[in-house]
Amino acid sequence: MPINGFNIYIVTMTIWQPDLSTRKGPKYRTIADAIAADVADGRLAPGDRLPPLRELAWALGVTVGTVSRGYAEAERNGLVKGTVGSGTYVLRPGYRQDQAMQPEAAPGLIDMAIAFPAPGDEAEHFPVALRRIADGPRFGALLDYQPQGGTPRHRAAGSDWLARTGIQAPPERVVMTAGAQHGITVTLAALTQPGDRVATECLTYNGIKPVAAMLGVKLDGLAMDEHGLLPDAFEEACKRGPLRALYCIPAGHNPTTAIMPMARRSAIAEIALRHGIAVIEDDIFASLLPVRHQPISMLMGELGYCITSLSKAIAPGLRIGFVTGPAAMIDRLRLAVRSTCWAAAPLTAEIAVQWLEDGTADKILRSRTHEAEARLALVQDVLGGERFDAVPGHLFIWLHLPDPWRANDFVAEAARRGVRVTSSEAFAVGRTEPPHAVRICFGMPPSREKLAAGMKILAELAAAPPASGPPIL
Repeated sequence: MPINGFNIYIVTMTIWQPDLSTRKGPKYRTIADAIAADVADGRLAPGDRLPPLRELAWALGVTVGTVSRGYAEAERNGLVKGTVGSGTYVLRPGYRQDQAMQPEAAPGLIDMAIAFPAPGDEAEHFPVALRRIADGPRFGALLDYQPQGGTPRHRAAGSDWLARTGIQAPPERVVMTAGAQHGITVTLAALTQPGDRVATECLTYNGIKPVAAMLGVKLDGLAMDEHGLLPDAFEEACKRGPLRALYCIPAGHNPTTAIMPMARRSAIAEIALRHGIAVIEDDIFASLLPVRHQPISMLMGELGYCITSLSKAIAPGLRIGFVTGPAAMIDRLRLAVRSTCWAAAPLTAEIAVQWLEDGTADKILRSRTHEAEARLALVQDVLGGERFDAVPGHLFIWLHLPDPWRANDFVAEAARRGVRVTSSEAFAVGRTEPPHAVRICFGMPPSREKLAAGMKILAELAAAPPASGPPIL
């Protein structure tokens, strides 16, 4: 139930009494640490109500003020929420409505328009990472200017992360960026000049369009099918005139979810090599997917570039990504980083690298993957016989609208009913007529209950024909 804007899942008051005997530090801090540990271990679940201040103070032999400070510390860490007259409740880790990425357009809106990762347990690891950094020897250095493209240690962590999805790049060929969107900007800036032509799938990640416009680059949308970009369309584009690069998303394509088969990847790489066309591979979703073919960029030699980040797998707010390219282009990529932000934020970079090094990133990824699988099962159950494309572990589905629905009309009607999704029009490049389909992102609703409510509205809408307008005389 909602309490002061928070989704609180009330069960019963928890008879919870932590053992503080083995914990060091101020008593209030040990109480907060015990809450964090018990949330992580599942002894405290979302919606559990913590004991009243006086009861816990009496049980632990401490003052009410000490317990109050402990609860306050846990609230600052995003673990609990205290409300006067209602008590203190355990929050679901991860996404929090009071810290939403953007405000809702209207009260009660269920937003499924952004490819937000499914909720995970990253929030419970965050305070630990900050304390470790504050107590560590490198804290002061994080306040200094950093090398463009990342420190050697940070680039080594990036190299290891890239290797998980088959991108083999030594640290000296890895450039750290402020997320994948920044990585796209950096790569296009390093590769292109105003007026250059860059090919993409006819439906592609819409974030590349403003970057291309800013750089004066022309995008050429190429035909695709259910497996991704068509090699014949790419071959024809290479013959039509000067083409500087191809930007593509072979793994978990955005927005269609397509995974490009290996034979097609090889065919596209062969065409690109024959015509001397650089390939920029957006690999941001690959770490989420159960099937991982060899990346196209690994078939391209000195013409291959790859972009990825931790946003979809670990935490969007870290804004840490990695780009790799030919050795001869690394200095240009670093210069593009310097020109746009000097360097990725050192503090979030250090958190990300710590998590990659100590295994925390794997824990967070597992928690997100588990939630994504559960949410996809829910979506499949609600949609029933509707036609849609989906991939296990992915963050969205591609719903093909039944006749006579048109994508923009469906999106508008869904918004009127309180659900926000994205029309195929937003992803279209050039004048190609986009299909009658919408992208539905199921990671952003803060709970499965809210996701189910939104999906029920969309399923009912898809099953009903749109209202016809007045006759045209």
